Amino acid sequence: MSAITGWAVAAGAAVCGATGTASATTVHCDTDRNHDVTIIAGTTACRATGDDSGRARSAGIDGVGYAKATTGAIALGLGAGGGIGASEGAAGLPVAVGMGPDAFAFTSLAPEAVPGRIGLSFAMNGSQAQVVSGERSTVCLGSAALAWDSRTGAICLATPIGLWQVPATH
Repeated sequence: MSAITGWAVAAGAAVCGATGTASATTVHCDTDRNHDVTIIAGTTACRATGDDSGRARSAGIDGVGYAKATTGAIALGLGAGGGIGASEGAAGLPVAVGMGPDAFAFTSLAPEAVPGRIGLSFAMNGSQAQVVSGERSTVCLGSAALAWDSRTGAICLATPIGLWQVPATH
């Protein structure tokens, strides 16, 4: 979990630095045990909410991060450089990273009997990525998006060259 969080924060910092932001507004929300934390600083915000067994972490670096974790999930959301990263899970590890203007990444994992599911959505600069476990598929729109569901094997990648998609296998 710390490797994914560190990677997401580093990527967000790189995007903010690459866009020439001299001083980024940064907020961090971290919660567990029935807490709900929201921090708003201008156009930067984060929210993290969890139940007795869930752990949620989110961050906004000149963007909006949202994470909701229940039933033992660990949810991570990062919004950077004008992007939105929203994750929610009732199981497993949902991760969402939205970086750059109008980027939107959304990951939602439903409860299931087999633990350990990972859902990852990553979108940059006006693109959208989505993993919704109930739909058993991934969605990538725009020119810079990636979505992956570890349980079904569904994955998609949108680039300026085109869209590649592998459907769910089970």
